[in-house]
Amino acid sequence: MRIGLQTWGTDGDFYPFLALSIGLRDAGHEVTLAYTSVDGKKYSTRKDTYGIKLIEANGGRTFDQSVNPYAIAARSGSFREYSKLLELYFDPLSEVMYSVSKQLCQENELVIGHAVCHTLLTASQKFNCPRISLVLTPLVVRSNYVSPIGVQLGFFFNSLLWDTGGKLATKSWFKAAKQIRQNEGLSPIKSLQKELFTSELLTIIAASQALVSRPEDWEDTVQMTGFLNLPSTNSDWKMPDALSTFLDAGEPPVYMTFGSCMQFDLEASTELLIDTARLSGKRAIIQSDWSKLTKPNDSNIYCLENAPHSEIFPHCALIVHHGGAGTTQAALLTGKLSVVVAHGFDQTYWGKQLEEMKVAPSLLLRKNLTSKQLAHAIEVAANSLEMKEQATLLGAAMKQEDGVGRAVRAITKLL
Repeated sequence: MRIGLQTWGTDGDFYPFLALSIGLRDAGHEVTLAYTSVDGKKYSTRKDTYGIKLIEANGGRTFDQSVNPYAIAARSGSFREYSKLLELYFDPLSEVMYSVSKQLCQENELVIGHAVCHTLLTASQKFNCPRISLVLTPLVVRSNYVSPIGVQLGFFFNSLLWDTGGKLATKSWFKAAKQIRQNEGLSPIKSLQKELFTSELLTIIAASQALVSRPEDWEDTVQMTGFLNLPSTNSDWKMPDALSTFLDAGEPPVYMTFGSCMQFDLEASTELLIDTARLSGKRAIIQSDWSKLTKPNDSNIYCLENAPHSEIFPHCALIVHHGGAGTTQAALLTGKLSVVVAHGFDQTYWGKQLEEMKVAPSLLLRKNLTSKQLAHAIEVAANSLEMKEQATLLGAAMKQEDGVGRAVRAITKLL
């Protein structure tokens, strides 16, 4: 079967779609994956490695990397923060994305879209192509048992918040979508929650039930599959001798990374991690773009550009990261504790989930964070036997999951 997928965002939004694309390819389907990268990534250069058709849907546009999407003047994870993100990084590309969405719906028998990809919804309706929604953060899907603002207020008030927030989001977000739909002779979206974020056909939640419980009021068409992991492609990666020597030279280090958030505030973020490593007294591996920076002359700090998390994390004591879904998952799968420094958006959600599961200390926010505060959080995590045991148990449970396999089976059953 011909299946088209479309996503938008950063690495954390691309790689789960890539993992599912490869799984569908291995199941015998002809797969096309379209992506829009807000941080200028050129994933298409590796299409031969992935063995699927990749389409870049940026229209030649690149965003100014000096403009930090995580520095929006709003509370991390808030409605206002996400509204600003969509206004700056989604709406300007809606026409380009819609052009690709139409191509996907005309050339494929089924499409699978990122939960915020309204252009694929519109194209699927225009060309009568079945559409599945792929959700990367469970909080996107309404449940009256879960508060949309993270503070549990009970069934009644949760429901009220969902109703109010849903109406506001539908009215405020994706103004470009309204014009596109009008041009195509389609009626406006009445509810983002019911029509876009979810699909009456199938909604896949790419999250582990070991970490997030399934709400009782979700429909049967909403299925939690587990995290969508890329298959191991590290056979061509060899640990550098210098890194191997560093790992053998002392106690397991603390791994530090802010993932794709680093590039938007490279110097300040890297300096924060270096200062934290020194204050904590721990050996550390700091992942950053060192080609643009001066490396610290410190035998307790190893400067790393890039390496597969699955190869490095098992050698580390704990992981300091931004709370992206991918890094959160990679840390858990290796049974490691996390210290989460959320920069914005869904990262606060994942940080709070780890905190509630007792595999991370209290969530930290990047804004105004000091190296002293971060060093203290590392000390709390490093000295917690309870957290270490819980991380080991949770990691073992997640290793039994097969997110990609379960997602592919759900799609196959639907077909």
